[in-house]
Parts: sequence; C-alpha cells; structure tokens
Amino acid sequence: MDITSPAFWVAVVQIIAIDIVLGGDNAVVIALASRRLPEAQRKLAIFWGVFGAIALRVVLIFFALQLLQI
Repeated sequence: MDITSPAFWVAVVQIIAIDIVLGGDNAVVIALASRRLPEAQRKLAIFWGVFGAIALRVVLIFFALQLLQI
C-alpha cells in the first residue's frame, strides 16, 4: 500500500479512531479509581494511571509488531 493512496490514509484514520475510543475507557477507569482520594493523591493516581496506560500500550504495540514480523 502506497503512502499517497487514499486507502492508506483511510486505514490510518481508522486506527487512530479506534485508539481514541479504546483509550476513553482507560480515562473512565482511572477517574473511577481515584474519585474518592484526597486531592494530592488523586493527582498522583491520575498521573500514574495515565503513565501506566501509555506505557502498557507502547509495550503491547512492540509485541504486536514483533508478532507481525513472524
């Protein structure tokens, strides 16, 4: 698939849209988990929750890419 083809860009937009939708549930879970914490702990919980979600996504993408190379 060529980078200049419309099909390529449609696929890229679809992947981004799926990623945004799947990332939305992470935000809901983090918010529910930290809602009753004191303000300082809530900020830390949100920070580490977002950091963990991003780190886990990067690790899983790495493994998915390794599987695609097989």
